[in-house]
Amino acid sequence: MPSKMPCLTSLVLLCACLIACTNTQNKDTPANQSGSPIVAAKTSSLETIADKIISDSGHSMLARALDSTDLLETLKKPGPFTVFAPSDKAFEGLPEGLFESLMTTRKNDFVNILSYHIVAGKIKTHDLKDGQKLRTLAGEELTVSIRNEKLKINGTNVIEEDVELRNGVMHVIDGILFPRNRSAASY
Repeated sequence: MPSKMPCLTSLVLLCACLIACTNTQNKDTPANQSGSPIVAAKTSSLETIADKIISDSGHSMLARALDSTDLLETLKKPGPFTVFAPSDKAFEGLPEGLFESLMTTRKNDFVNILSYHIVAGKIKTHDLKDGQKLRTLAGEELTVSIRNEKLKINGTNVIEEDVELRNGVMHVIDGILFPRNRSAASY
């Protein structure tokens, strides 16, 4: 038995060394690299929808818009919420001057438009059905359509699905949703 002790001690030291090396590699690897999906998932689940919108460079206009209407504070709350989040490109497609006008002089309209992008509850892609109606915080409905495995909300493309966050889920869309079948031109 005494001859097995050095072997066992060496084995324990080797295991400890391997564990230490593995932990060091994971600590130094950025979370957004494809080699570390578990870390990325944990990081995003700690963020609220508001945190994600604020930190995502592709949603800077949405962050400004939500902040100007105090809806950003709503998206920090426990929820859960489902947000159909327009990208900056979607906002850039609005008629010239409309974004600034809504932010400064037409806040009630902007609150209604932005609330139309938010649904109470956590709704992931696999929960959605073609023709389904979703009641928004604006009190109006969105219509889901699924054609050739492509998801659309009121005809607007969902370009990134199921971004899971601590207080709900976010789906990135390539357009702005307008309530009451209106369009940007009617504002």
